[in-house]
Amino acid sequence: MSIRKILIVEDEGIIAEDISDSLISLGYRITGIVYSGEEAIQSVTEFRPDLVLMDVNLQGEIDGITAAEEIRSRFQIPVVYLTAYADENTLRRVNATQPFGYIVKPFEEKNLHTTIQLALHRHEYDSLTNLPNRSLLREQLNQVLEKQKELPAIISVVTLSLDRINRINSTLGHDIGDFVLCKVAERLSNCQENINMVARLEAAEFAIVLEPVAKKQDAAKIARNILDLVAQAMIVKGSEVYVTASIGISLSPDDSSDGDELLKNAYTAMYNSQEKGGNKYQFYTAKAANNSINKFTQETCLRNALKRSEFEVYYEPQIEIKTGKIIGAEALVRWNHPKRGRVSPGEFIPMAEEMGLIAPLGEWVLETACRQTKAWQTEGLPPLRVAVNMSARQFEEKNLTERVSQILRETNLDPKCLELELTEGLILQDETAATQAFTMWREMGIRIAIDDFGTGYSSLSYPKRFAFDALKIDKSFIRDIADDRQNAAITVAIIQMAHSMNLTVIAEGVENEAELAFLCKHDCDEIQGYFFSQALPSAEFAALLKSDKCWKL
Repeated sequence: MSIRKILIVEDEGIIAEDISDSLISLGYRITGIVYSGEEAIQSVTEFRPDLVLMDVNLQGEIDGITAAEEIRSRFQIPVVYLTAYADENTLRRVNATQPFGYIVKPFEEKNLHTTIQLALHRHEYDSLTNLPNRSLLREQLNQVLEKQKELPAIISVVTLSLDRINRINSTLGHDIGDFVLCKVAERLSNCQENINMVARLEAAEFAIVLEPVAKKQDAAKIARNILDLVAQAMIVKGSEVYVTASIGISLSPDDSSDGDELLKNAYTAMYNSQEKGGNKYQFYTAKAANNSINKFTQETCLRNALKRSEFEVYYEPQIEIKTGKIIGAEALVRWNHPKRGRVSPGEFIPMAEEMGLIAPLGEWVLETACRQTKAWQTEGLPPLRVAVNMSARQFEEKNLTERVSQILRETNLDPKCLELELTEGLILQDETAATQAFTMWREMGIRIAIDDFGTGYSSLSYPKRFAFDALKIDKSFIRDIADDRQNAAITVAIIQMAHSMNLTVIAEGVENEAELAFLCKHDCDEIQGYFFSQALPSAEFAALLKSDKCWKL
């Protein structure tokens, strides 16, 4: 352990010198003695001590408590207060700055030493696992790198994140989650691999510095063994609990010779492991880092897109086979990126789901589509219903039905003009909640369709158990339907079953005359797809409605 550097901030010179002599005799190094809050902040900026002894009452405009708060927030350096004044107001202000210690003058040398040691331990060790924390890790990692600077061996920095630990916290409780963290910390600390240091970074994340190895494959072997070690069963209250991990590895000197940069690179590789499903390790690569940077940039843009009105709702016509007329439209969101132009929904929708933005985005689409549909009605355009997709995140919102009802009231749209589309997978998540929601929506007059029908589980049982109005046959069954016997048989079966239950059948993804002819022959009710029209901006869709175009089917 290196000699600890301490800054003394004390407005009485004699006391400050006495404290300095005592600490030097105890083995500490004094970076300086200053007399004001302004000098304290300047000295910390310049010398970066390990701890600050701070008198509460100081010369100058900034008192000790104010200076301590700035030092803690800007530099994350622990502060121990020294004061002869222990009134309630002072103590209240001191506690608000989350101090690492408080000593009332006069004090004994041993008490000062003990308080400093406890403060340094608190600052450098994780309170739950008692492992070194990020602060101590950075210090020791830099020492390791300095020692190995002239040697040919490889220093490996490993970051490890437990997969799906939130699931344990939410289902079994945070006490069990903390037990799992402590158990993993114990396993890593007792691991027989070539480990120099184990630290807990935050939440369910750990860092491991390996002993020097000769080649990259040696680090890979250790990482595999660590994954196996973490994945072993834990006995918690008589039951087995399993947890896996994602590992990222960066190497010195190839990836960097700087400790902070190596940690950052290991984090990047760890996130790459998580994205690949977890329970694996990945080495840092510049390509993966660029991908992560690009994704981060995209996520930032996506967060701002709704506020900056970069989203737009397009409308894909739905045609009634019997009349050849447009009777509905599916509302589809598009992102007009200010630099990249149009961003594919296949790219930004999964990102929005992952970031938790899909619910507010979906609500915006619903409100926009309802408002636009009412506007078309006011213009005197042919009546139609608008279909809006409902995401799983939206469906989990407790006040979803109230928000739907509120949007209909605010836009003054007749509920009969709204169709909500849901997937089978969404219904599977909570069948009780689905039943309740469907019942309320149908009572309001809202039409309900099951989207991507045929791609989920036990599809044919759903129409019997839930109050649907329509089934949308997934486009994967429509593609090449005239030549694909299996797709043809499935489609015919769906149409016949739906009609026997008085359900409307909508085929999506119709792209050519052969597919259209097959659907007409087998009495499909409605169709949509590029054969008729791609999704259009509101103005172009309005023009199509005004043309009163009628397709001959």
